[in-house]
Amino acid sequence: MVRGSITRAAGLNANRLCCEEAKPVAIPDNRPQMKIIGICGSPRKRQSRTGHLIRDVLAGAQSRGADTEYCDLAALKIDCCNGCNRCHQRGECVQKDDLHSLLKKMMTADGLVLGSPVYIDHVTGLLKNLIDRLVNVIHCQRLLGKYGAVVCTTGGSALKETADYLERVLRMTGAQTVGMVACQLSDGPIPEGAELLREARSLGAVLARAIEESAEFPEQLQEQEQQRGFIREFIFNNKDRWDWEYRHWKERGWF
Repeated sequence: MVRGSITRAAGLNANRLCCEEAKPVAIPDNRPQMKIIGICGSPRKRQSRTGHLIRDVLAGAQSRGADTEYCDLAALKIDCCNGCNRCHQRGECVQKDDLHSLLKKMMTADGLVLGSPVYIDHVTGLLKNLIDRLVNVIHCQRLLGKYGAVVCTTGGSALKETADYLERVLRMTGAQTVGMVACQLSDGPIPEGAELLREARSLGAVLARAIEESAEFPEQLQEQEQQRGFIREFIFNNKDRWDWEYRHWKERGWF
């Protein structure tokens, strides 16, 4: 059923492909309950195996006390970006659809699980619509301080490329990523008790622990600082047109 998989997560066994080690710091005892949301880009709703894995990642996070929510893009209306650039000027998209309620959940969450099956060597159109509408979130690093994990499934090609892309998207928003579960599947549902589901739950626990410990991944932070240097120059050069984003950067002390 599982023809091949990639599991990458901080703190899992050394015989798996692991990301860099986290550096935990002390956290206060009165810290509020963490919130983690899972976003599924599959159009198959309850039949989605990607969704099945995302739910198990969330279950793993729940085991460490997280409050979780599953968000199915197939149940939402999120139109494609029309390239009007007004989000740079206003700080929000002018289109009236479900993006705004989903963004509110993303902004108030501590962690995100982003998942998609591979459709013609990339994420689904549903998820790409969401990603393309995140340009202001990326420019303004509005998920800075949050943590993310990735779920990706395929029946054939481009598994690693698509999973890596999802990780890159999360990091572009300012979030640090703790790992992924990515797998090539044959037909049929994932059987209960499958090792793959155990790995998904383990990834959820790793995500929750990273949030608890305010973990830092130095290579990611360095990469993100380099990205901010590029965005800083881009926004400064367009400050007369992108006044909201320019003000946001000045208020954050990034200029």
